[in-house]
Order: sequence, then structure tokens, then C-alpha cells
Amino acid sequence: MYRPFLFVLATLVPAFPALSQTCEDRSGDFESRIALCDQAFDAAPDPQAAAMALAFKGEAQRMLGQLDQAAATLQTALGFNPEAAWIWVELGNVSYDRGDTAGALAHYSAALDVEDYIDAWANRAETWWQFRMGQRCSDDADNALRIDPQYAYANEIKGRCLIDLDRAEEALGYFDTAIALYPGYQNAYRNKLAALSALGRHQDVVAVADEALRPGVVESSNPAIEEDILARRLLALSEYAEPALIATEADALLQRYPASFAAVNVKGRALVLEGKLEEADTVTQPLRLNPEARRMEAVYHDTLAQIDVGLGRLEDAFANYSAALDLDPALSKDYARSLSLLGFLPLSNAPDGVLTALRRCIDVKKATCRVTS
Repeated sequence: MYRPFLFVLATLVPAFPALSQTCEDRSGDFESRIALCDQAFDAAPDPQAAAMALAFKGEAQRMLGQLDQAAATLQTALGFNPEAAWIWVELGNVSYDRGDTAGALAHYSAALDVEDYIDAWANRAETWWQFRMGQRCSDDADNALRIDPQYAYANEIKGRCLIDLDRAEEALGYFDTAIALYPGYQNAYRNKLAALSALGRHQDVVAVADEALRPGVVESSNPAIEEDILARRLLALSEYAEPALIATEADALLQRYPASFAAVNVKGRALVLEGKLEEADTVTQPLRLNPEARRMEAVYHDTLAQIDVGLGRLEDAFANYSAALDLDPALSKDYARSLSLLGFLPLSNAPDGVLTALRRCIDVKKATCRVTS
């Protein structure tokens, strides 16, 4: 499964009596907001108002990427009002932006200890999804939707949870609801593509991607999500289109996004299918080297493994097959079928059983042990 890699956490705050209109103003002038919130804090008539001013300041600091300062500000805010769930949520968002998913989970849980708060449920669902805990993700999304069934973000995250629970058909309805509630919801379009891909509906992936990319559909496009939508479209197209068209589309994607791993992968897989392993090896070097340690998808490791086997790099092949299974355990079923055809029937379709059979296959058949997804 080709998982998304960019998320937008809920950052809404409840309505409170106005402290300072500009301190609460969530426009992009974050530096001004910080100064105004400092003024609001100095003029705060009570602890609750002081906490609010600091919390808005902490949010502005987070939006500027000042994560250490934001965390300190928000901790001070809790000293004035430890029962403010939304401050706990904002602390969770700071942890999430730091890459500390476990810390985010703890802060969202702390918010829920003090209030049945929709953003805490939705954002905690996101963290469970990051941990690949689909049922917990789904349960928390359900709680967010219990509070507000019309919450677009909660519908979108619920859809992602369901994909991980092998309920991709059901997930489609949640993505459609999210898009209906929030037209142009780019991340919902992107994850709808993931559900369609999981169902093997590759032509529908291309159609939905084309809709998401149509001018005017997404007003404020996030370049990273747009690149991912284009990448998913290309991967789906590679499942049924003519090689010449696939190559043209891959080159077009690389011209637009020169660092696109998806385009490199598709070109490499096409060359593998043509038996041009040395050329495929050259084309896919960006995947293999990955100097910036960018996120790798299971299908990328699968492509590298097929090249490695064909070129006799058997230990590298086993390592890449293992990495592919680690990222997407669902591949084990495809690998099990390939291994069975090669005479190495796994004891089970679980990843560990498949890897054991794959190890035997590579040891015995060497470069002819080619398993495919």
C-alpha cells in the first residue's frame, strides 16, 4: 500500500470571549500576532485570559517553526489553566511537528482526560494511523464524528483508518463526504486515490487524480500533495497503459518534479519488464542512494529487489524484499503466490513465513528467484 506522507492536523480552538481581536486573528502575519498576544497577556484580567493569550502566541510560534519556544509558551499557558483541552492539543501539534509522534499521542490523550474534545479525538486518530494501529485510529475518528459528523478532517482520517483495516471500499464514502463538506480538500483526494489503488481500480485512480488536478478544483494546492497525486496517477497508469505512454508520463513528471521517486520507480520497473536490468539499475540509483533520507515506499524497495536479483546481488535483494514487506505487509500475499509458483510454498502468508520461504528460494534458485508484487 502506497501510504500518504503529509498530513494536516486539526488546530481549531473553541470560542472564548475575545481577548484581543488581533491576537486571535489567525492570519499569516504570525510575528504581529505574537507581539499582540504578548500585549493581551500583559492586560489579561484573569488566569483564563492569560492562558488564552499565551496559547494563541504558542500557536503562532509553531506556525513560524519556532517549536521550542512554542512548547515553552504553551507549558506556561497550562500553568494558568491546566483544564484547557485545546492547549493540550496545541502541545500535541508541536510534538507532532517535531516528529515526536509518541509525545503528540500523550498530549492528545491528556486533552481527552479533561474534555471530550473533537480535535483531540481527530488528531489522536492521526497519531494512531502513524503507528499503523488501524482499529484505534478508527475508534478515535468515530468519536470525533460522534461530536460532529460534518467534520471534514475526521471523515478524511476515518477513511485512512479503514484502508489500513482492509476496508477500502467503505473508506471511499468517507473521502467523498470530506470532499463534499470541504470542496477542494486536496488530502482527501490524495487518500481517495490510495483506497482506489488498494481496490485495484487503477483507471479510477487516474480519473480521480485528473479531477483533483483540474484547474480550479483545489484553490490552494500544496506542492508536496500535488506531487504525490501525480505520482499515484503515474503508478496507476503503469498498471494498464502502453509502455510508450508510461515513459512519456514519467518523463513529464520528472521534468516538473525532478526529485520524484515515483517517476524514477516507474521508469525502473518498465526497464525491468523489458529485461534491461543494467539500465534499470542506473535509472533507479536515486532510490538506492537516497542521500536526503526521503521516505521510501514499499513498491520502490520491490523494484530495487527485482533489479538486485536479476544482477545477482542476492543479499541486497533479500534486504529490499524485507524492507518492502516491512512497509507494506499486504505484499506478503503477492510474494507468497510468486514463491508458490517457484516451488517454495510458504508455511503461511504472514510476512515472517514469506521471508523464510524467500530466503530458501534465493539460496537455491539464486538469480532466478524473482518474486513480484
